[in-house]
Amino acid sequence: EDFRQVLARLEGHASERYFILKYIIIGNLYGVDIMEEAVEICKLRLFLKLVAQVEKKEDIEPLPDIDFNVRSGNTLVGFASLEEVKEALGSDLIKQQSLPQIEERAAVADVAFGKFRQMQVEEEMNVNQFNKAKGDLQSRLDALRGELDGYLAKDYGVKTGDKAAVQEWQRSHRPFHWFVEFYGIMRQGGFDVIIGNPPYVEYSKVKKDRKEGYTIKNYTTTPCGNLYAFVVERNTRLNQRHGCSGMIVPNSAICTDRMAGVQKLLLDDYTTWISTYDNAPSKLFAGVDQRLAIYILNAAKVSTSKVFSTRYYRWHEAFRDLLLLSIEYGNAKTNLVSNSVSKTESEIEARLLEKLGMYAPLAENLNSGGQTVYYHNAPRYWVRFMDFAPYFWNERDGEQISTQVKSLNLRTKADAATVVAALNSSLFYWWFVILSDCRHLNLREIESFPLGLDQMQEDVKSQIKDLSKSLMESFKKHKVRKETRYKTTGKVVYDEFYPRYSKPIIDQIDRVLAKHYGFTEEELDFIINYDIKYRMGLGGRKE
Repeated sequence: EDFRQVLARLEGHASERYFILKYIIIGNLYGVDIMEEAVEICKLRLFLKLVAQVEKKEDIEPLPDIDFNVRSGNTLVGFASLEEVKEALGSDLIKQQSLPQIEERAAVADVAFGKFRQMQVEEEMNVNQFNKAKGDLQSRLDALRGELDGYLAKDYGVKTGDKAAVQEWQRSHRPFHWFVEFYGIMRQGGFDVIIGNPPYVEYSKVKKDRKEGYTIKNYTTTPCGNLYAFVVERNTRLNQRHGCSGMIVPNSAICTDRMAGVQKLLLDDYTTWISTYDNAPSKLFAGVDQRLAIYILNAAKVSTSKVFSTRYYRWHEAFRDLLLLSIEYGNAKTNLVSNSVSKTESEIEARLLEKLGMYAPLAENLNSGGQTVYYHNAPRYWVRFMDFAPYFWNERDGEQISTQVKSLNLRTKADAATVVAALNSSLFYWWFVILSDCRHLNLREIESFPLGLDQMQEDVKSQIKDLSKSLMESFKKHKVRKETRYKTTGKVVYDEFYPRYSKPIIDQIDRVLAKHYGFTEEELDFIINYDIKYRMGLGGRKE
């Protein structure tokens, strides 16, 4: 009957689209942001969207009041449920007795909220009654906020009898009590869909900020040390049991040890889809120099978690409008390296990983001798492993090994040459991309690489050893000695290498490795041409 009434009103409205969007904005959309200006911009954008549906100026009607839908506050600080209020009160039996009253008052405020919304979709709205309803709702919420702020401030160690201290805590922490502000939604289990772009800000920086700094409590992701991790965790408390959530987060969220807590939240007992994006040649957000990931999570728990991923997307600006339309998902691997979801989508990649899984990791052969291999720990389109230390000199310290160059130790010269060649291969580059943050080459990606050095036939080793020598000669031939200057060290002189000029030799290495692993021609072709147009089309850019 309610819906029939809505349809009847829709039939008599001048703009069907305006009517429907207005209903959605009033009854389905909610938002929270700590920045007041962001809240106002959001409201303005929604209003402009509505007005754009009106074709004749005489059909313009009063815009909806969504002050209680889109709110300003700290997503991370505040009570999300009555249970959290109960935990904050602890063993104080006197204050525990106030819980039923708090819940009852929140329910009354929610009824007032419902009345306030209903008045806005009625054909004839009494302005005086509307203003009275809004004032009544505001006063009820203010009273509840004040009481809950006091309980939470005490939990933060603030003396509740010190009015100035409480006000200062309120100013810095901007608490937002989801349990009260959206009582009806939280009582029913939470929001059906949660989306957002959380801040990528180090928690340590927030705590040190004297003007805007704040602290959080009771988050399992605190060791992750970044605000976006806490927002992801907050989502799990606000999401309906059968709802969905989606966030745009740094790529490191799904492939670094530091973010193990975030990965546990996203992957344990859920079905999750993850797509990943580079920051070059184009960025997902213009002006935001971040490698990003978008996750979509189905909050309905499953007996066995399911994770689907895409490849690591790189694209040119002209392709932007088609980017999200073109993404494809495949079964992701979460057991290749600890705390990493593979960026793989194709059947070919699945077969490659299956074949690689038959060989021992390189970790079994490292740190066992005096033969040193050097590598640059911040690659982009090419990894660079060498049997010599790259030249580096600065005015303050003289000649030394760059801090960005790390080393490995192998048993023999033959092993070192084999490892140098194998780790410069396009196969290892693919391994690095699918498992790392695509910015730092960490020891874990190297140690976990299933080279199977002791399983390798002698003729394969011999061929790779010869190719390794040719590759090092090619690296040296095409190197460029460069100079720059830093405030701390003065003049700096270093050698820069361009592996793309050595691609024919690298291709030969991949062909030999293909025989070692038993790759098909199709699988070898995939590896040799992986990301080829971006790896080879860099012009004079740094590699």
